[in-house]
Amino acid sequence: MDAGLVGSATLWGAALASLTAIVSNRRWPLRFAVALLVIGTATLVVALLENDFSLVYVAETTSLATPWPYRLAALWGGMDGSMLFYTTLTAVFGTLAARRAPVRAVAIVALGLVSITMLFANPFHEVSLPAVDGRGLLAILQHPAMIYHPPILYLGLSTTIVPFALLFAAHGDRDSLERTRRWVYASWGLLTLGMAAGANWAYVELGWGGFWAWDPVENTALMPWLAATIFIHSARVQQDSGRLRRWTTAAAGMPFALSVLGIYLTRSGSTGSIHSFAEDPVVGRVLLAGFVLVMGLVVYLARREPGGEPWGCLRLDRDGWILINTILLGAALVFITAGSAYPAFMSVFGGDTVLVDGRFFVVTILPIAVVVAASLTLALRRRWWPALSFGAIAVAAITVAMVGLRPGVWLIAPAVASLVSLAFAMTADRPRGRRLVAHLAHLGMALLLAAVAGSSFGAEFTGTMRPGESVVVGGHRVVLIGLSTGAADRYVYARAQFEVDGNPLVPEIRAYEEQASPVAEPALRSNPIDDVTVAISLLFPDGETVDVSVFVRPLVWWVWVGAGLIGLAALVYLVGIGGDAARPRRSATAGLPRAGTTSGTPAR
Repeated sequence: MDAGLVGSATLWGAALASLTAIVSNRRWPLRFAVALLVIGTATLVVALLENDFSLVYVAETTSLATPWPYRLAALWGGMDGSMLFYTTLTAVFGTLAARRAPVRAVAIVALGLVSITMLFANPFHEVSLPAVDGRGLLAILQHPAMIYHPPILYLGLSTTIVPFALLFAAHGDRDSLERTRRWVYASWGLLTLGMAAGANWAYVELGWGGFWAWDPVENTALMPWLAATIFIHSARVQQDSGRLRRWTTAAAGMPFALSVLGIYLTRSGSTGSIHSFAEDPVVGRVLLAGFVLVMGLVVYLARREPGGEPWGCLRLDRDGWILINTILLGAALVFITAGSAYPAFMSVFGGDTVLVDGRFFVVTILPIAVVVAASLTLALRRRWWPALSFGAIAVAAITVAMVGLRPGVWLIAPAVASLVSLAFAMTADRPRGRRLVAHLAHLGMALLLAAVAGSSFGAEFTGTMRPGESVVVGGHRVVLIGLSTGAADRYVYARAQFEVDGNPLVPEIRAYEEQASPVAEPALRSNPIDDVTVAISLLFPDGETVDVSVFVRPLVWWVWVGAGLIGLAALVYLVGIGGDAARPRRSATAGLPRAGTTSGTPAR
């Protein structure tokens, strides 16, 4: 089978089928386009697994020495393959949305993405003379997280097309709001798990002592996640009181617009990201135009919606606080989007290469995070719980002023207060349905924010060590026992034997044959109290001296637990545990005569 011929034919066929769907406004051509894209993706997968080096993309991302799971992961390990993967997923979910949304709206998106892939990021280009071997993925990408982190993230990004498409057919009734909300929850949960998996990968593999660097690609997932969070809160207000209709509509469409922006940022070659696919800036400019178009449609769809019930005098009741929180989340979204997109904007329009330091994000987001952490208890029935969190802010302010502690005190105080309040409330009230979803999500967020703040109180050491020497970092005694070198199947290594409080840790430096630069393999000891990471970066020629980095980070273990609870909240909503989450949909059909279905519910 000629993979290049088959793959290129599927792309051309998908483009023609999408164009046919636009002209005819019928669903079957769109389904045919999806089928062709799936065939094309499967063709590339087979080529990767079988080391078909007649394709340029296969030769650049795999090698004979690459294990098969990472040959499969090469599908999303480069620009061309990842564009095909994202295009296919977006077309699949867009076709699902086309059952209730206008076919043309979905087909235009599909045609645009297929055209970009076909013209600028075609993974089926063939080499004139097939290679004997390939270059393979970067060694740092050959990690188990590469197998599951990108697909989860791409699923979260591609599912955002469904709420966007549903906006074209929205009627403003409860049933359409609930349908949109369920898809937003699906995207929100997948993005949460995808970001957590990526952060854990960076934390475990890179050995720099952190899990979030405000990298543009990290923010690519955070931006649509924030927009989805805004929608979840504003949709609650719209359902209960009929307010925030335009805000809710815009928030439903913005995750897809921001996902397109994020795909642009990673492919413009101008963000300075270590994740960036910088092969072709033309792809980035085309995607930027797509973002502008999608964002314009979102604004149009929001403006055509009625304004909703007037607010009158703003009161600090639950709706009032939700409004304040959505404004705060919107401000965070603006700061993060501006900071992430500014380098690309300057590159396209100014010609300069600039970077936005992480301190910009910390300074702008920290005050917002403090207020959000304090207001997480507003879902509770007992009105005095929020006072505890805001009281904690006052205590933190006094503590910082008198003792001069780190700014993390401002965040950890209200986050811990909210965490305690939510834990007691869940035990006492035993919430179900929609309230259970809110409690789980808020509990997870409080835990995550407390852990993020707690990790800032760690300690670190960077320097050289020789066998027998020791250092004390963050109350932990780290002893270098010995150094050794050797060879494995695919690499040579330098290995250091450490003991941390008497427990062994063995970091390495690995040099792969197909890679020019060595790769550090840190060693991590993690528990609910604190994490200790030990990494080596350079073995000196004498064979007895090594560069060592030691990081002690408190409470990081709870970052992953908090993210898991947020993901669990999305799952609880989607499966309707407790019944309340599905009640609006059932109430819309209550009282209708049975249509002879086996379940006894009206047929749709």
